[in-house]
Formats: sequence, structure tokens, C-alpha cells
Amino acid sequence: MRHVLLLALLLLPACRGYRDPEDSVELRRSIDDSNAATRVRIALGEDPQTAPYAAIKVSCEGGVLTLEGDVDRAAVRARAGDLASVDPAVRKVRNRISVRTASSPR
Repeated sequence: MRHVLLLALLLLPACRGYRDPEDSVELRRSIDDSNAATRVRIALGEDPQTAPYAAIKVSCEGGVLTLEGDVDRAAVRARAGDLASVDPAVRKVRNRISVRTASSPR
């Protein structure tokens, strides 16, 4: 009986399923990336200079935040990059926003 009880205690953790510690690290990174992208979208929407450009796309993967879209002034592009870079979860900003003038082809 004692051996059965010992065996049951040893097998109990396995009954709950194996969880790879790396899974929780990746999940945490994914949540951090999603939260960072959301915070930057909010900041862009609240800033008077960038708010008119709601079509700016924001994505984040592994702490690298990417901005994409079109604006009509270089100052707006720079401001969007500045706003993105202050988020604590953002390690690097890829500012791929294009500056289009009225004569630029779409």
C-alpha cells in the first residue's frame, strides 16, 4: 500500500499535463507585444499631430515595433516614431511610414 501511495504522489504532477516553461515565456512576450502596440496606437490617436492619420498601422513582435502607412509631412512621420520609442516594452522602432506629397503617385 505504501508503494502505491508513493507512486500516486510521483505521478500526480504528470496528470495535470506537462507545461514547457518556454510556452509561458513566449505567451508573455506575445502579450507584451500586443500591449505595446495598443499603447502606441492610443498615443498616436491622442497626439494632435498624428491623430488625423488613423490609417497608420502599428505592429510589434519581439519588442520591435513597426509603423507603416502614409503621411503628408516628414514631421508627422518623425513624431510617430518618437511616440513609439518611449513605450517601455519597445526595444526598437522600424518607422516605415512614407511621406507622400500631393504630386506623389499612390
